[in-house]
Amino acid sequence: MKNKKFWCCNALVSLACIAVYFPILGHDFLTAWDDGWQVFNEYTETWSLANFWYILTEYYHGQFSPSNQILYTILHRFVGYHPACFHLMSLILHIGNSLLIFIILRRILIFRLTAEAEHKILSVSLGVALLFAIHPLQVESVAWISASKILVYTFFYLLALWFYLCFLEKGKKGIFYFAVLLCYVVSFGGKEQAIMLPLCLLLIDYVYRRNFRESALWYEKMPIMVLTVVFVYTTMESTGHVQTLVSGQTYPLLHRFVFTCYAFFEYIVKTFFPFNLLYLYPFPMLIGEPLPTRFWIYPALLLVIGAGFWKFFWQRYVLLGLLWFVIHISMMLHILPLPRLSIVADRYIYLAFPGLFFIMAWYIYSVWEMRAQYRRWIFAGCIAFLLLLGAIAHHRANVWHDNASLKRGVQEMLFQRRE
Repeated sequence: MKNKKFWCCNALVSLACIAVYFPILGHDFLTAWDDGWQVFNEYTETWSLANFWYILTEYYHGQFSPSNQILYTILHRFVGYHPACFHLMSLILHIGNSLLIFIILRRILIFRLTAEAEHKILSVSLGVALLFAIHPLQVESVAWISASKILVYTFFYLLALWFYLCFLEKGKKGIFYFAVLLCYVVSFGGKEQAIMLPLCLLLIDYVYRRNFRESALWYEKMPIMVLTVVFVYTTMESTGHVQTLVSGQTYPLLHRFVFTCYAFFEYIVKTFFPFNLLYLYPFPMLIGEPLPTRFWIYPALLLVIGAGFWKFFWQRYVLLGLLWFVIHISMMLHILPLPRLSIVADRYIYLAFPGLFFIMAWYIYSVWEMRAQYRRWIFAGCIAFLLLLGAIAHHRANVWHDNASLKRGVQEMLFQRRE
């Protein structure tokens, strides 16, 4: 019976992804927006050992994503530049990521909770996986082929977490640890955000009540930390091949701090109100220009919210969700002056989402347990919310159909804002 419920949940998550994103199988490449150089290039079109060596050792336009590029090269070898096959790859990866979120969270909750809490374990895990699968902010990562770097790195990142759970639960066998290292390498080959894996592993150690005073725990992390140092150096080297936003200059530290507060707040707001979505959110001013006054409200706003809800944030399950969110969004919050065109981007929150969704699902189920007389309304409200998110995401996916539809979607949004 338990296995039947488990496989039914997996099927539901997969079907939800397909129902929302199946239109992308008829989409074209967005050659006017990065696909023209990230997908269409010599690396993709050349099938030789020398080319694979170049992919693994060269920086391309200031990026290092060999795992993703090799995937393009393999696809091109067998199907050429057939957009449906590239989009199918993205959809399969997103389904895989959604299922891994469900499987990993379920396994962690089984460790934390008793066997009698099976319904809660399945409900919370399924809720998080469904929200992850169909949220409108995920559309950019799934519908835009150039954003498949996000999908690739996330898939192997989550696989690394899965193998780490196996490592902890099955007697710390070396084969599982080697699998963690291998997946970490491949994940970084997708996108540099994978370097947050060591912090995530420490978060799992905390959840599994491991003793941080034991030297064995830190010796165990040494190979991962060595890889992380190499990956950080590689990231700095690759971004060093691209000029920053204006002639190598960067925004001053104070401005970047304000941008960090703004981005953090914006991602959380768009989680609950996913409207006015764009493919590009430009910075409010150029480097050297004064910061618009309205942006100073965001540090103050976060300070007020932090002080007002301090005790709530320190509740165990809220803290775990927030830590997951912060770990996986921190690299994209302007703390470091990386060369970017957007102050925020929908795709940056892809892997950070489960942290916020876990808090939502956990407390909705807690209300379900405490207010039995309202269960029918709670269930109806959850279904309605999921259907609304799915409908918005489905519509949003059509915006990414081709160059013309993407441009038209931005023009319509800007017109609505002027109105």
